[in-house]
Amino acid sequence: MTERTEASSFATESAYLIQLYLLLREGRPVVGARIAERLAVSAAAVSQALRRLEHRGLVRLDPEDGVSLTAEGRTRAERTIRRHYLLERLLVDELGFDWVDVDEEANRLEHSLSPRLEQHLFELLGRPTTCPHGNPFPGSEDEQRLLQAPRLSESEVGATLTVVRITEDAEENDALMRRLEQLSLKPGTPVMVLERSDEEISLRVGTSSRTAALPVSFARFVRAESSE
Repeated sequence: MTERTEASSFATESAYLIQLYLLLREGRPVVGARIAERLAVSAAAVSQALRRLEHRGLVRLDPEDGVSLTAEGRTRAERTIRRHYLLERLLVDELGFDWVDVDEEANRLEHSLSPRLEQHLFELLGRPTTCPHGNPFPGSEDEQRLLQAPRLSESEVGATLTVVRITEDAEENDALMRRLEQLSLKPGTPVMVLERSDEEISLRVGTSSRTAALPVSFARFVRAESSE
């Protein structure tokens, strides 16, 4: 196996481990179809990849308990996610890169980051605890609070909230991310729920009187906490 092939294989394995990790930490069932959709591969390819990861001691496949990560698989997934989030922070906070497209760009760079450079970036960026979309670094102090933050789509009329994160699922939907950017619905943004229906939620965004309408199908990817 050539060096380039080895690197490609490592990146592919890491992509699967990351998707597994993110699904498991959100408390969602690991469904092959969902992984296939996120990675743009076939369901058969997912099944083959999971068996390879099991053979390498990175995942466990159990007929009753489903898919889980081994300690080694979890460690590798967390290490890659930290690098990914750091690169997103660098690109957005320091280089002014597009908030919407940064996930794809970080994917290209994360495997070339050495541990030394990773630590340097961590310190340079002020020891961040979330990515630009508000998703927490593995093991960070606020990880569970952010993961369990309520969905904006489930908020009551009149609620005064602060957006805390945009879930990882949302980053796969370009139209959704563009809409959130257009409305400035980013972590730290205060909102008030004005009206809601089964299809749409009306919001006052920021500290001005500006209002905006967001489909409920988009609002479920936004997590927001009470500001009261």
